[in-house]
Amino acid sequence: GNLRQLETLDIRGTSIVMLPQTIIKLQKLQHLHAGFPTKGNYLCTRHVLHTYGFNQLDACTSLCCRAATPCVMMDKDYGGVVLPGGTRKLKSLHTVRGVHVSCGDVVIQEIGRLTGLRKLGVMGINEKNNVKFCSAISNLSRLESLSVQSDKGCLDDISSPLKNLRSLKLEGRLGVLPVWIKKLQNLVKLKLSFTTSSQV
Repeated sequence: GNLRQLETLDIRGTSIVMLPQTIIKLQKLQHLHAGFPTKGNYLCTRHVLHTYGFNQLDACTSLCCRAATPCVMMDKDYGGVVLPGGTRKLKSLHTVRGVHVSCGDVVIQEIGRLTGLRKLGVMGINEKNNVKFCSAISNLSRLESLSVQSDKGCLDDISSPLKNLRSLKLEGRLGVLPVWIKKLQNLVKLKLSFTTSSQV
């Protein structure tokens, strides 16, 4: 919280799963990069759990320093960070990548208020939070790049097309592409990963 001049925070590839409340003091922060780039860290964690006989809840409690965030550690093979309440105050943020949103609606609400965002990467979208996530995304009119990892990649509930979007990455079981994609006149990059879309 004392790094008041910090503009970029990159914690990719670390075991950090929750950012401290003091991050909201970094009013000059423009770029936040988090999450695991590969599955390696989680496969290793599972090997340790199997070898030493711990269950996942005990491991999460221990690894997270008693910060109860087992849902992040147990989510598929990918990791991410949970944003603290008050993140919406970081008005200088242009880039946020590797944020996990499945632990509650607060994180989604915080993202929806970062109206200056240009690039966003999230994971943990599911049937329970899909509608609220779409509502939050609809507020980000300046968004140019969006990356979404989901259990069921349905984003049909975005109320208005993200007109400035140039890059879109969707990872998960899509089924069909969202209908609003054809309205993205500035889209130059579309990447689909681990999808089962019948349209591809």
